Amino acid sequence: MNIHTKNLNISKNHKIILTLGMFDGVHLGHQYVLKYLSDIAKKEEAETAVMTFNPHPRLVLQPFTGFELLTTLEEKIQLLEKFNVQHLFIQEFTKDFSQLSALEFVRDILVARLHIHSLVIGYDHQFGNNRDGNYERLQMFSKQFGFKLYKLPALSGNNSVISSTKIRNKISEGKIIRANEYLGYNFLMKGKVIKGDKIGATLGFPTANIEIDEHKICPKNGVYFVKVKIKENYFYGMMNIGKRPTVHGLNKQIEVHILDFNRDIYGEEIEIYFYNRSRDENKFSSLEELKNRLAIDKENTINYFKKMP
Repeated sequence: MNIHTKNLNISKNHKIILTLGMFDGVHLGHQYVLKYLSDIAKKEEAETAVMTFNPHPRLVLQPFTGFELLTTLEEKIQLLEKFNVQHLFIQEFTKDFSQLSALEFVRDILVARLHIHSLVIGYDHQFGNNRDGNYERLQMFSKQFGFKLYKLPALSGNNSVISSTKIRNKISEGKIIRANEYLGYNFLMKGKVIKGDKIGATLGFPTANIEIDEHKICPKNGVYFVKVKIKENYFYGMMNIGKRPTVHGLNKQIEVHILDFNRDIYGEEIEIYFYNRSRDENKFSSLEELKNRLAIDKENTINYFKKMP
């Protein structure tokens, strides 16, 4: 996948069929769009392209609302690469950019810089300042500027109820299985391993403390069954998210005990894949009681993954 960032331009020699949107989560609804894009590209003998925006518009226009992302830009790129996207255009989103009208956006960027051959949009897609870019206006623009316009059929069945907002809600509620069903893959969290207070190690359950992007959504506090990817290797793990009330923790921490693993990975970036929620975060009366509970959690984790097909 060719990634285009600064000064978005591409040669007229490329026959580009483009779709655009945030694609936060790259969930099943987005995958439906990408499949349709790929099918049209084959018929047109064109190159598939996605335009997305960074930062997310809500982080720019509504910065104090606590908005959270399903996928960071890095995670989004990783996911889009799996769906035969040949070009990814990352448009910087600023307040000035948000003032562009639909006409200015189509004329000055899609046509003048990207030289699009075709544009694919959702059945209810709108864009531009005051959301003045809809299908009817785009039909006019396509005739004016000479590109083809495809309108994505409305989704039906279970996929029709999928949205990034609904998935965020499920993750915030700790309903990982349902979130994964909507995503079409296991919810992913990438982060850097940082130093912790090593309380887990004193109990025989050393943990890797994870630092994630400040805007990345974090599941509801509790213990989760996860798989951990370190470089190209996968390990089973049990992840705790919360303030660790038994040791009087003050700040929320994200930490994972990786089963059958004892290598020093401080400073490395790892990937966490969430499978299910094991239990709530609890306050135990002593460290010994916590240690006993962790032993049960480990056994539950082993049994959970043994039962998986």
